[in-house]
Amino acid sequence: MADVPQDISRLSPDKLVLGFSRSKILMGIGIAVAVHVVFLLATSVTYIRDRWIDPEGAVKRKAAQIEARQAEEAKAAAASEKAAAAKRPAEAARPTAPDARSPEEARRDTPVMKGITELPKKGEIPKAPDGLGISIDETNR
Repeated sequence: MADVPQDISRLSPDKLVLGFSRSKILMGIGIAVAVHVVFLLATSVTYIRDRWIDPEGAVKRKAAQIEARQAEEAKAAAASEKAAAAKRPAEAARPTAPDARSPEEARRDTPVMKGITELPKKGEIPKAPDGLGISIDETNR
């Protein structure tokens, strides 16, 4: 005959939980902790090197970075000044229109801005807005 199941009431509590105590949960937790430790160490290499192994070298590297950044900024400023100097004669030669307006002033004349900013006439009741506050027809202008 096949294995006859044992009566659970005859087994001790230790034997009942024996399968759970031998499970691989402890191995999984150990692997997770090991992966976290390796990840933290890998992402902290520069911090460990700069704080504990070579603090003097860290100061020198920081100074070199600052000098390189200042040189880069000076080069960029010189290039932008050179471009601005080259642009000035071209701007002086171009005639300026007497009615040249800024983009903000030009936007004031659009139908959308007029619809937003103009007030109703005295005694006029504005139409009730829909759920969005505007109608779909107003968005297509």
